[in-house]
Amino acid sequence: MLEHFRKCVEVQKEAEIVYLGGSITEGQGVEDKRLCWQGLLQSELERAWPHCVFKARNAGIGGTDSRFGAFRMERDVLGARPDLLFVEFAVNDYTRPADEIRESLEAILWKLWRRVPECDVVFVLTATGKMMEENTGRVPESVQVHREVARQFGLPWVNVGSGLFGKMQLQGLTLKDVLPDGVHPNRAGYRIYFEEVWEFLQKVLSEGKGKTDPAREPENSLEEYREEYSGGRMEKVRAYILGNRPGSVGENRYTDCQMVPAAQAALQGFVTEHIAMCGRYGSYVSSCRPGDGLEFVFQGDKIGLFYMISCDGGIMEWSLDGGAYEALPAWDAYARSFDRGSARMLAQDLEPGEHRLRIRVAQGRTEGSEGNFVRIGDFLV
Repeated sequence: MLEHFRKCVEVQKEAEIVYLGGSITEGQGVEDKRLCWQGLLQSELERAWPHCVFKARNAGIGGTDSRFGAFRMERDVLGARPDLLFVEFAVNDYTRPADEIRESLEAILWKLWRRVPECDVVFVLTATGKMMEENTGRVPESVQVHREVARQFGLPWVNVGSGLFGKMQLQGLTLKDVLPDGVHPNRAGYRIYFEEVWEFLQKVLSEGKGKTDPAREPENSLEEYREEYSGGRMEKVRAYILGNRPGSVGENRYTDCQMVPAAQAALQGFVTEHIAMCGRYGSYVSSCRPGDGLEFVFQGDKIGLFYMISCDGGIMEWSLDGGAYEALPAWDAYARSFDRGSARMLAQDLEPGEHRLRIRVAQGRTEGSEGNFVRIGDFLV
């Protein structure tokens, strides 16, 4: 299990890790991102294996799901050529249809292994207070789908959400003690998430054939898949995917999805800003003048946007193939506290072929917003 990553640590003494996920991976809930589960794990890896250089990329974006994760693989993951990829989307996938979740996760793996076939993968399964409340005695559907995909491709997973709520009960903690807003851990909550992942990695990397607690199966997958891994199942699965046989993962609707910079559109008043959107995402186009617009012609069966929600965000109106305009606000209540990137699909399952998207800045604004700005980073096609 994780044989490639183990080789990087013990032999090559250098390993690249990418953490792909939502706000829990990004580190929302603590003032210092080094205190989230990802930051704590990086520090512990460096302490435990001082001879190894661990490079890390935190590719967490709050409020985004595994579908957007598939879109941004080229930009946020593949350029690093990771040796180990953590995937954390169970919370933000919670309300999505199971078939879409499955296709999104499969597309992430397809894109990864097509470019970096040796990379190991671990699914990190998070949870919220609402998920646990609505699924008493049952596994939340998004968590179940993530586990099913992991089983399909012989991947390990760590159910940190189950571990968190289990420790809450054992230690007499309340939800407020670890998830103050019901979603994002505080320092104590992130510490538990980290401990769950670290316990798993220690067994894999330090002990190799370490035992897991049978009472916790199948929450984590170390014991359940040891026989399949020892039999070379991972390589067989990868060969099957990379062979792109009929009916394989290579054929779903997200495996060829991509992000196209908004600057490639025909701009009609919008200007290209050669700075990073939200200080981290890359250049974007913007306008605050009602009536300014842009036009983007694309080939495909879907279209979406990666755009900025901000305190001065206005309302964009969009029309596809000459249809009626629909409104999409670039502001919400959370924008009072911080700006952020947001992904939104406008249309899916279109007839394959050429389509034309028009976007304009609306006259009005959402109550509470400080302006009319529309900032768009990428089209999702």
